[in-house]
Amino acid sequence: MILALAFVASFLLSLGLTLLVKRLALKFKIVDSPSETRKIHTQAIPLLGGLAVFLAFFIVLFIFNDYFLVGDLEWRHLLGFFGGGLIIMIGGFLDDKYSLPAKKQIIFPLLAILVVILGGVEIEKITNPFGGYLNFQEIFWLSPLLILVWLLGMMYTTKLLDGVDGLVTGIGAIGSFIIFLFTLTTQYYQPDIALAALILTGAALGFLIFNFYPAKIFLGEGGSLFFGYALGVLAIISGGKIAIALLIMGIPILDVLWTIMRRLLAGKNPFKFADKKHLHHRLLNLGLSQRQTVFVFYFLASIFGISGLFLQSRGKIFALGILIVIMLVVVLFFRRFDHLKETKKPSLLLHICCAPCGTYITEEVLLPKYKVTWFFYNPNLNSEEEYDLRLKYVRQMAERLKIKLRVVPYNHSVWLEKIKGREADQEKGRRCQICYLDRLRETVALAKKDKFDFFGTTLLVSPYKDGAAIKKQAHDLADSFGVKFLEDDFLANGVYRKSQELAKQLGIYRQKYCGCEFSLNKNNE
Repeated sequence: MILALAFVASFLLSLGLTLLVKRLALKFKIVDSPSETRKIHTQAIPLLGGLAVFLAFFIVLFIFNDYFLVGDLEWRHLLGFFGGGLIIMIGGFLDDKYSLPAKKQIIFPLLAILVVILGGVEIEKITNPFGGYLNFQEIFWLSPLLILVWLLGMMYTTKLLDGVDGLVTGIGAIGSFIIFLFTLTTQYYQPDIALAALILTGAALGFLIFNFYPAKIFLGEGGSLFFGYALGVLAIISGGKIAIALLIMGIPILDVLWTIMRRLLAGKNPFKFADKKHLHHRLLNLGLSQRQTVFVFYFLASIFGISGLFLQSRGKIFALGILIVIMLVVVLFFRRFDHLKETKKPSLLLHICCAPCGTYITEEVLLPKYKVTWFFYNPNLNSEEEYDLRLKYVRQMAERLKIKLRVVPYNHSVWLEKIKGREADQEKGRRCQICYLDRLRETVALAKKDKFDFFGTTLLVSPYKDGAAIKKQAHDLADSFGVKFLEDDFLANGVYRKSQELAKQLGIYRQKYCGCEFSLNKNNE
């Protein structure tokens, strides 16, 4: 009776709080806009939804603590649990509001883990699947280290998993409910943990009504981290039921590990660069709807989580092995899929003026749709030193993106002859238009010669260029040479700003003028 009452209370409270938080998020404009190329929603959605789950969970837990809070979940544990969750919520709010850089985002999960450890939460032992236990009490630093690794892993798994409506919330509900069932079994009877897990289930389901596709509100940074945090802490307090949590979260965890490996092999920082190659994105690309994608994850989490209720230690290891095999098959399938898809992509010869303007647009916008080759032809650059410096970073980024690069040797004198008499023209004037046309003509001629499907230019990334004049010239050349011009709106969705931010992160040389001595002089005036 008490369990049912606690569940209903957390469910209804979560419902009400979600409506309140939604209004607050809209009022203070804390929303997730569909400006990033990796995001799949099409309109601004309010954030901070995780706050409703957090408040519903702990309010109800504190109300009902007198009934079951007498076992493994001690008061100090509860206070540490709450304190850590509160820190995550604060950090999540700041990130949702101000878009904190990654090095500041991680401060809050680390502080939360510290508070949990100070609250007395520890891993005393882990069951040895081959008999007995692995006791950690004799090595004082081992338990905090394992908790740090475990909770960070769980939090960043749910954070990276939060890419489809209702995915993290539903997995959180399934995970907490299975922990509830597990802690009610005769062998592992822990009614206090069962209460906490069931309350979390109710809070998650109350929010899921508004978070399931089409979502009316998102978890936000704090909410996506909180589910991993809460499930991770409950798994530890319930006597180290980490194997159960691993079975529930197995596929998402393995997806995160593969993502990290994939980005490292590509020469990227796995924690700075987002993409659309997570498993849920892959399933969407195969044609599954958002709901179908979510149900695939729900099914796998439920099947493997429930299996843990009936398996002993060695059986759980075997089940984890099956999960690993499934993930390996999935990885191999999508690698083959990517290869076949890559061969079918139309080819694009992209004139690149510099690495900052070319890297972001190529990586985030073009490579998913085109087989891109960069073409570095910039005789306008005022010196060979400047030419070599820009080319150096263009080569580095081409290698990073694993794309081909075509280079025309520097020949400034020929370019000077072409713009002779126009040296004093204003920026975006006739001199610049001659310069645009020269580079576009060389690009389309090469595209024609080597049978590219499209040609384009990163000159359109910069707001300081005459985009209208460039597009007109390009279309005229396309008609003349019979090669399609790629006219994506490179200035949309803050692409130039994002290009500069990425260049700064990667340490790419960013010049402060177009390239020729005349633009340099104008810039210095």
